[in-house]
Amino acid sequence: MWQDVAITITVFLPLLGAGIITLVPKSREEAAKPIALVVSIVGFALALGILAGYDWDARGLQYTVDVPWINAIGARYHVGIDGISMPLFTLSYLLTFLCSVYAFHHIEEPGKPKAFLALMLLLQTGMAGTFIAFDLILFFVFWELVLVPMYFMIGVWGGPRREYAAVKFFLYTLFGSVFM
Repeated sequence: MWQDVAITITVFLPLLGAGIITLVPKSREEAAKPIALVVSIVGFALALGILAGYDWDARGLQYTVDVPWINAIGARYHVGIDGISMPLFTLSYLLTFLCSVYAFHHIEEPGKPKAFLALMLLLQTGMAGTFIAFDLILFFVFWELVLVPMYFMIGVWGGPRREYAAVKFFLYTLFGSVFM
């Protein structure tokens, strides 16, 4: 049973965390930091649990879930982990955890920890989903989900020419994904 739902829980936990962070009142924005840290720790622990249970000698997908999603177009919620996606999946959770630790004391101007951390967790859901999706439409949805938080993170917390960089990033990535 654990293997059937582990991957889905692990992918969507950061999305739930981002939703909880958006509910934090503006007067208590600093409360978003421990929430993001706890969500990233739990997500990383779940990813490590999946890594520990992964059978490197077995061929094919593991931790698979394959259920109908959008019947009209034949799209499925088909996710799983193979030998290539396992390290990427785990590393994405490690990086999100490390970013949460760093962001606890170092969010650049203009501050806004609530927005930054919610976007970071949303980005984690998109990254993890991209690594485990085995349906092209689902992959595309996760891929595009990564664009939204990246655009805002670059545009708000980026360097001196952040607006220009954010628009350029968004257009190039969107143009590149048109061929998918």
